[in-house]
Amino acid sequence: MENILSPLDKIRRLTSKVGIYQHGIFGQPNPVFGYALEDQARALIIAYEFGAKELEEIYLNFIIRARNKNVFLNQFYYEDKGGFIEDITPLTVLDRQEAYGITLWALLSTNNFQNEKTKPLVDQLRANAHSWVSPRAMAAALLGLSSLPTQSSLEKELLEKMNRRYKDASSEDWQWFENYLTYANAILPWACWEVSFSRKDKEIEKMAEVTTKFLIDTCQIKGIPAPIGNEGWYKKGGEKALFDQQSIDSAYMVCCLEKAYLTTKNQFYLNWARKWWDWFWGNNINRISLIDKNYGCYDSLNQEGLNLNQGAESNICFLMAYLAAKRLNMTNSV
Repeated sequence: MENILSPLDKIRRLTSKVGIYQHGIFGQPNPVFGYALEDQARALIIAYEFGAKELEEIYLNFIIRARNKNVFLNQFYYEDKGGFIEDITPLTVLDRQEAYGITLWALLSTNNFQNEKTKPLVDQLRANAHSWVSPRAMAAALLGLSSLPTQSSLEKELLEKMNRRYKDASSEDWQWFENYLTYANAILPWACWEVSFSRKDKEIEKMAEVTTKFLIDTCQIKGIPAPIGNEGWYKKGGEKALFDQQSIDSAYMVCCLEKAYLTTKNQFYLNWARKWWDWFWGNNINRISLIDKNYGCYDSLNQEGLNLNQGAESNICFLMAYLAAKRLNMTNSV
């Protein structure tokens, strides 16, 4: 019988009493780079779904402690620098917005939005979200908001912003929300599928369909999944970067395609979910597995083969894909 907790072994090794370390050197945590807020938030989702209460408590406490009256939420914590670093960059910086969007997603989807310690933070995040311009921040927030029983005005507002982005950027041969493809692309249609599934919204489903199809068609080489490389990305009208292909992209694709299949029951999405899940196990252009014998996930595929580091983002996102694949009955051989 499969031990459902065994996939957590890697993130347990990356986790201290403070939180989950941001980076790893090969198979070991690298304390030099400290801890990132968004990693704790995504890890909270994983711990919640696995029922790992002790890990939930660590990640949730990090988020609560990250509050700062001057900068709202600190994004980084370093043990050798005395703790949280007060980030003075403006809230308009997209990286900070994305960290906040992921945090809102985590708190809402794990039912941590009503107790006295987290409700003020959730309220503050929701208020702050009205000013977000990052589509990934908005998509992450929508993943959380769509898990609530009723649709809020904020959810409607963010959907309208996403729709406007799609209309502004898309053309006949470019069905997307931006004029480029970079990282974590699939979170954008994934959020649309979640809303469509939860709210029975056919208009959002249409946008989810065309953008998912565009991403599938664009991110493959002769039927083999190939995430956009981070050494140049892919600008509209330009050339696609082939490497490095990051694990987060494939993980989010699996999650996106799971929800597409559950919404439509279209076998096309199920088939591609399998292909993207298998990317981790060797169905990639390098024909190399990114998963080691201990369920550790390597950070990326590169020209030489693999980036042998195993950081928090890669391992947490792999577990998101694992849970989606498990729900689709794709993990029997794992």
